[in-house]
Amino acid sequence: MTQPLREALAQCRRHAVVLAQARADLPPRFDTAHVLSPSDALVRAGDQFVLRFIKLQDTLGEQVLRPFTVEVLGEPVSDLPLIDVLNRLERYGFLRLHDWARWRALRNALTHEYPDRPDLRVAVLNDALDAADGLAALLGRLEGRSAVSGAGGAED
Repeated sequence: MTQPLREALAQCRRHAVVLAQARADLPPRFDTAHVLSPSDALVRAGDQFVLRFIKLQDTLGEQVLRPFTVEVLGEPVSDLPLIDVLNRLERYGFLRLHDWARWRALRNALTHEYPDRPDLRVAVLNDALDAADGLAALLGRLEGRSAVSGAGGAED
């Protein structure tokens, strides 16, 4: 496994750890009161959660999935669209396409505040709380396979 992939996985792990820490400081479920009049502590934890969710999803999509598929799985996807990379990862059992699409949509929704729609903000935040475990589980599967595959490559 190349150094850039190792570093990207380490960066993802850091995002996942901070994401989990922030999630622990959040309520199990958001409600309208949390969105309309949050405490300072809730704002800080919520901001950290949202930031790390976005960063984890972005880093996986931009720096990990394609190199992982090429280097670890040996699939020639360097010049293929991301959907083809995702299809290969689904075939190998690392993710489900509809999960990835959901995580991407959540990532995009989290970038908006929806000041006139507290109900929508609550729904997006609760969906992200549910989805965070899935993103972390994907990272764990990628790390696990990378550790097995990276034990003796030419670039180690």
